[in-house]
Amino acid sequence: MSALLRNKILQPLQGDTLAKNKTAAKFSQAVTNYALYANVQKRAANELFKKINPQHAHTCIDLGAGPGVNLVKLNKHFDYVLPFDLSIAMLKQSNVGKTAICGDMDALPFQSSSVDALFSNFAVQWSANLDYLLNEVMRILKPGGRVYLSCVCDGSLNEIKTAFSAVDNQTHVNEFHSFEQINQFVENTGFIIKNAELKCYQDVYPSPLHALRSIKAIGATHLHSQNKRQGLLTKSALKKVCEQYPLIANQVAVSYQVALLSLQKE
Repeated sequence: MSALLRNKILQPLQGDTLAKNKTAAKFSQAVTNYALYANVQKRAANELFKKINPQHAHTCIDLGAGPGVNLVKLNKHFDYVLPFDLSIAMLKQSNVGKTAICGDMDALPFQSSSVDALFSNFAVQWSANLDYLLNEVMRILKPGGRVYLSCVCDGSLNEIKTAFSAVDNQTHVNEFHSFEQINQFVENTGFIIKNAELKCYQDVYPSPLHALRSIKAIGATHLHSQNKRQGLLTKSALKKVCEQYPLIANQVAVSYQVALLSLQKE
């Protein structure tokens, strides 16, 4: 693995360290229930697996590997898969039995032109600078290297947003890039777009309260907005949120707009 890394000692988190640490803490807290609630993530991952080029490749970075839910399948496609995640608790949960890296995706520690492929499912939307991250992915890939990634897009979690509008006008859901913006970033980077599609995934829950808990269970409750609500909801406020929760075909759903991309470096 040393041939992949820029330095033997990894650098500390870059950028807004406090925000990164808070994000890592949220995902670490979610480690126990993540696999149980990450149903939409599993469906997106299965779509990405279908896009993997059958041509043999040696090394693959699993960027945002979480508790390692995709490692078994990735190991069928690549000789060497290296899990990379911001949360040490998530990586420990994976029981990968091999080397894993706890680090910041916005400060990738890999050598230039050292990786055959990068797989990332439901992770890059947490980047502080997606445009920069894609340029860094381009840097670390070998010529002809492939990228398979899914990214949460604008329009996701609208049911949650609508429900919370019953109690205030503050931010309860993160804002995400649009599908068009993501494609523009990709084009700016110079990737060959082999495939790009936008899909809506929905997960159904028995009640609004279960739907709200599902967001916390996957660690997606750390907000970057300055206009976020401070403190916990009161019981009466939570009751209003649940009453306001919009139904889809008489069901309580959480919707995700997801970009699915297959890219190649020239």
